[in-house]
Amino acid sequence: MLNIFRKTRENERNEENSRFNRGFSRLNGQKSTSSDADLRCEEAIMKDKEQFGRTRTSLMKYLRAEYGNDVADRALRRINKRRTEGYFRK
Repeated sequence: MLNIFRKTRENERNEENSRFNRGFSRLNGQKSTSSDADLRCEEAIMKDKEQFGRTRTSLMKYLRAEYGNDVADRALRRINKRRTEGYFRK
């Protein structure tokens, strides 16, 4: 019976955190535009891939916390698609 309540509390906490982080920057508290956030995420991911050869988990955790799961994941998918299509040839 206690497991049901634990899951409910976890879900409520996750929902509250996602509502709080959606579209807001933790650093300045201002709402950032979607395209601006997309470009920042893409730039950070490209720099990480250039420097380390991959996208680190720590960077993705930061981007998801800063810009939200949707924006960070969408940027990662776009970068990976460009890479497979040959835009980033060495």
